[in-house]
Amino acid sequence: MHWWQIRKRGADLERELRYDLELEEEEQREKGLSAEEARYAARRAFGNPTLIREQTHEAWGTAQFERFWQDVHYALRQMRRSPGFTLVVVLTMALGIAATTTMFTVVYSTLLRSLPYPQSERIVAIHDTRIAGLSAGGLMTGPRFYDIEARNRSFSSLAFFYFDESTLIAGKKLPIYVKAAGANAGFWDVFDTAPMLGRVFNAKDDVPHAPRTVVLSYPGWQRLFGGDPNVIGEQVKLDQQTATIVGVMPRDFSVPESVDLWHAAQFIPNNWGNYRGDGLRDTTVFGRLRLGVTPAQAQGDLDRIGEQLRREYPSSDGAWRFTSETLREDRYGQVQSALVVLLIASALLLLIACINVANLLLSRATARQREVALRRALGASGRRVAFQLLVESMLLALAGGGTGILLAFVLTRTAATSLPGILGRPGTIHMDGIVIGVALLISLATGIVFGVVPVLETRKVQLHSALKQGDTRLGGSSGNWLRSVLVGVQVGLSLVLLVGASLLAESLWNLMKQPLGFEPEHLLTVRVVLPWNTRPAAVRNFYNDVQQRIENLPGVEAAGQISSPPMTDFHVRGSFDADWLPQVANQPAISAENRNIAGNLLVAIGTPLLAGRAFAAADQVSTVPPVLVNEALVREFFPKGNPIGHHLLLDGQAHEIVGVVADVRGVSGAIAAEPGPAVYWPANANGGWHRYFLVRTKVPPEQVAKSIREQVYQSDPRQSVGEIETMDQLLGDAVAQPRLNSAVVASFAGIALLLACVGIYGVVSYLAAQRTKEIGVRMALGATRGDITRLFVRRAMVPAAIGLATGTVVSLAANRLLRSQLYGVQPDDLRLYLASLLVLLVPLLVATLRPAIRAGKTEPMEALRTE
Repeated sequence: MHWWQIRKRGADLERELRYDLELEEEEQREKGLSAEEARYAARRAFGNPTLIREQTHEAWGTAQFERFWQDVHYALRQMRRSPGFTLVVVLTMALGIAATTTMFTVVYSTLLRSLPYPQSERIVAIHDTRIAGLSAGGLMTGPRFYDIEARNRSFSSLAFFYFDESTLIAGKKLPIYVKAAGANAGFWDVFDTAPMLGRVFNAKDDVPHAPRTVVLSYPGWQRLFGGDPNVIGEQVKLDQQTATIVGVMPRDFSVPESVDLWHAAQFIPNNWGNYRGDGLRDTTVFGRLRLGVTPAQAQGDLDRIGEQLRREYPSSDGAWRFTSETLREDRYGQVQSALVVLLIASALLLLIACINVANLLLSRATARQREVALRRALGASGRRVAFQLLVESMLLALAGGGTGILLAFVLTRTAATSLPGILGRPGTIHMDGIVIGVALLISLATGIVFGVVPVLETRKVQLHSALKQGDTRLGGSSGNWLRSVLVGVQVGLSLVLLVGASLLAESLWNLMKQPLGFEPEHLLTVRVVLPWNTRPAAVRNFYNDVQQRIENLPGVEAAGQISSPPMTDFHVRGSFDADWLPQVANQPAISAENRNIAGNLLVAIGTPLLAGRAFAAADQVSTVPPVLVNEALVREFFPKGNPIGHHLLLDGQAHEIVGVVADVRGVSGAIAAEPGPAVYWPANANGGWHRYFLVRTKVPPEQVAKSIREQVYQSDPRQSVGEIETMDQLLGDAVAQPRLNSAVVASFAGIALLLACVGIYGVVSYLAAQRTKEIGVRMALGATRGDITRLFVRRAMVPAAIGLATGTVVSLAANRLLRSQLYGVQPDDLRLYLASLLVLLVPLLVATLRPAIRAGKTEPMEALRTE
């Protein structure tokens, strides 16, 4: 039955009752009674209208519904009568719900929500991993990809792509730097997503010498062509070669991240001849599983292929194996543990908020004990009273939940554009109906949880004592005991959050204070990429000319070139033998990161030369160029003696080590990783058409950025300039995730500390108000104000101390979850535990002392007269 039907039947019942009563009055008047006597007689004869209504509603089956609405209206009146109390409860709940909802939104958007590709659970990432030692970020060589394609039994289609930063010229526009990806035709089969406009390139486009085709990403379409729907069929210059735009992908297609366009790779299996070396290790590989094939079965298939290749090509493939993971693991695996930690931290904050609200409701229930007793005395059952109190709690929870969801919406919108890395990609983080539904369910659940506490206490009300004007206790001392337990739990959980925040802050501090091996201040990075088929002499002349132009700019102190600067996720590893190490066939002795450098790079970046010399001009044109090595390589492979004058052996050539440079963080891995072996080559002698200029300035780096763009354009009007960033920006990006972890948990810990202080302040204030008479009696019998103050401090700090002890034990167990997020600090660091205890104990003591001192100033005679 709908509510409007209930209201209509109720109105009909009222009219019928009125009509029957009027008819009875008329009959009584006909018996000779006066109008007033007839009215009273009719009422006596008719009976109790309220009872009739209730019996009728019971017969209709709507009584429960009506009682519920009565409880709702009554609860709303109570909330309006106590706006201060309502505001505190709603805001407390809103903080907890907002934190939990925001973190759940991030976790759901990344780890739970379906990825925007059909049957995405069948897509796996296939990595090439070194069996021992450092790998190259999972990148694979082209020949090994085609070996998988020819020999596998598990994949319906296989895709590869490689990053190909390029210069695009559309019509008469100036050259524009674009992030491109070269891919095979199978790329579109694996991800199985239809273009928004036009088509994707196919197998006919993906063969050598076929006309070049381009598919735009949605962001690239907007940035480069302003979202023009007529762009299909337009011809552009891509790295000085003509290409035709054939399609535009939808907004949510983002493989790989942040590219402007895709073009056909136009590779074939024999593209590289017999060469299978690490110089080809630049492709990322994905596969779509055949129907019925599990990821574990696919991994077994890859293991079989890898073993075959190790036997057939021991010199190039002997040290490598294939690994695989799901698309979700590949995309979000690096941030999964951090997100889980932050979600747990937000749940703890919500629990602390619930405990705080439970304490407030318990105190309010105490103040309303006479009301409860009166309702019970007038016939209300304990179940009826309990249900009404639960309705009040749930309304407060829903109000707090609604406010929290609105706050979470704002926080989520902010997080969607400010989170680091892949989390900050447009469209990744957003709230939807599922998230809002979960948040509302959490709100209702918390309302029931913290509403049960006062309900349980009201069942202990003694009607006789509660109706007495002077006795204001509820349930004897059990209410006080329960408040103490809640305070202890709240303090313990606050300590868990505070210790976690301290560990993450210490980890971030350790990471930031580590020697970087270079000076990031006043250092500008400028990305420049020439077409891959540019002749070596033209590459050398162009970079030498731009180098000289930049060095002559006002405000420039030094400039150099490098294939990839620190803090960029770029891996080119090489394998070498050495003339001082035993040589084993097909087992190179050294694996190291390769970097090409030119110009005055070491001075520009501020990396010390520890031994030997830097590259000379002759080294940049040598047919057998010398190399520089870093400290890590020397420590690992030449721990005793001087490596200067020794040689690294590669492809039958001996490359002399002429210098040793300091270790630089962020070259062989993340900034948190210890620097690994690295080899630096003369860029002009070793090829390298893509480079960064690193420019040290005497003025703020941003001031010379425009001048550098102009110099590149003057050197070659067909060439674009890529990203220009300061090294401080790159360094900030490198520590963005640990900084986020530390900031979020610290915020949660700060809110938890505030709530704990408010909670303990409220408990002491309530105890003092409840025991006013007792204070008067004690002081009348000789107790001093100090005695009274110590009494209340002891009553509050004992459960707090138990909570601190319990929280310490829980922290020791729980903070092991943080181990993967920590750097230079252990989860059981005693210093941080003691500091966290002190940080929590001091404000708790202050929050306890204030109401305790106020209780000690109570005048005995006034207390004894209090009722």
